[in-house]
Amino acid sequence: MAKLKKLSTGQKMGCESVLGCIFQSWSPRRRKPSLPEKDHRVKDNLPSKSTSTITNPKILPRVSTDTSSQPKKSDAKKPQQKPNSDENQPRKSSDSARKSSDSAKKSISSGSSRTESKRFSLNGVMGNIIVKPQPAVKADVRQTKSRWEGKPMNYRLDPEALKRMGNEEYCHGRFAQALVFYERAISADPKTPTYWCNKSAALISLGRLLEASDACEEALRLNPTYERAHQRLASLQLRLGEVEKALCHYNEAGKYTETKHIEQVEDVIKCLKRCDEARRSKEWNVALKETLFAISYGADSSPRVYALQTEALLHLQRHEEAYSVYQKGTKRFEIDSFIKIFGLSITSYLLMVGAQVYIAVGRFEDAVTASRQAARLDPSSEEVNAVAKTARAVASARLSGNLLFNASKFEGACVVYTEGLEKDPYNALLLCNRAASRFKLGLFEKAIEDCTLALSLQPSYRKARRRRADSYAKLEKWQHAIQEYELLLMETPGDEETRRALVEVNVRLRKQTGKNVRFKGIGSDLVVVN
Repeated sequence: MAKLKKLSTGQKMGCESVLGCIFQSWSPRRRKPSLPEKDHRVKDNLPSKSTSTITNPKILPRVSTDTSSQPKKSDAKKPQQKPNSDENQPRKSSDSARKSSDSAKKSISSGSSRTESKRFSLNGVMGNIIVKPQPAVKADVRQTKSRWEGKPMNYRLDPEALKRMGNEEYCHGRFAQALVFYERAISADPKTPTYWCNKSAALISLGRLLEASDACEEALRLNPTYERAHQRLASLQLRLGEVEKALCHYNEAGKYTETKHIEQVEDVIKCLKRCDEARRSKEWNVALKETLFAISYGADSSPRVYALQTEALLHLQRHEEAYSVYQKGTKRFEIDSFIKIFGLSITSYLLMVGAQVYIAVGRFEDAVTASRQAARLDPSSEEVNAVAKTARAVASARLSGNLLFNASKFEGACVVYTEGLEKDPYNALLLCNRAASRFKLGLFEKAIEDCTLALSLQPSYRKARRRRADSYAKLEKWQHAIQEYELLLMETPGDEETRRALVEVNVRLRKQTGKNVRFKGIGSDLVVVN
């Protein structure tokens, strides 16, 4: 232990206990550095800063504990520090001890604040975040863990400290953890626009663009001249397809707006105009091409663009692609949020296209629901009302036809399915159901025609392929039947019924042609080798 120093008379009066003497003689080298915060009234349990701020916490500049040379005015100006609530008996310390500890904290905080100002500059990817240059050692940041993970957190921290913790998580790619810290900072101080802007950045990285847009709008409500928030909201509006709003916010973003941003917005505007013209003239190939261009120019999350692409694919009889595209463009379809951002007309159009997709894939109940919602939002649209009428007619035809088919009234079921197809001639489900009715009536050629058309609309429609294979077998077209059964077995190798049908067709082919048929396997593993 270091040798005790001689204490003055005034200092001896403050060190009445043994603990006071030990605290007085304690070297600053043995003290742990505190966090670089301005406000030390609230105690937190965070570990020390990274090596970029303090290379070695144990080697600090030695601070003199002799207070004889310290001015006495600074002690009067400085507010008294409250004792920690978790201590049962507060300890008495001398004025010189408090001054020495405060001077050590000031030296540490002043040094770390300079490094923090360099680390979080205004020219980075966020409002006040710049990604720290990584060392030469390459490491996968996704596999690194947060230094607060598994440790008790004191969320009653200063909001600026919470923001810095969120910034560190964001720079390491841990966006969910960063979002938690930003939300805690907002709870502590909801009137600081920086916290809302940083929250929007974390939400963008998590793919929650609508929530990110709301956070940016709140930041601009608190500070309408916040240029970084204008730039971030403009990029969001571009991705969502709201190009007019994006252009306005880019004009307000000041130094954050670049020429390429304006060019991107103008390119998307041109693509959307050509899409509307192609839609009016029924040039669906052109519309599909322009939607792909709009996505490549930056509107990669626009529900309107994906709805236009879906409609073009539906009219080009590519139903499976249309369904997947629509699902991609409306992952989080909330009508209230869509109305707030896109307006009534765009939301009604999205619902109308969704009703058309659901009709095409046989989800008639969902089609009726979506068409009703679209008609409620835009009751004056003739196009929306026509889609709603078609959805109701097709759903009714399917229900009535199924009841007749289950009652073995195949002729009546065939008539009802035909009536539904008059409303939607390219409905794969109604075509397949009518093929089943025609198969029961012995109209195998007609059944093959319906199944072929259904498969052209939906190539993976397994039920239509099976019915076509059975129809070929009834017509003794063994080669075509074998081809269909083999395709079915490739899709589902464990289908025993299809496997037995394939064996039977091969036996019939051997009897007809006189060729030998070899089999491989026993029982359920029986496979015909041509």
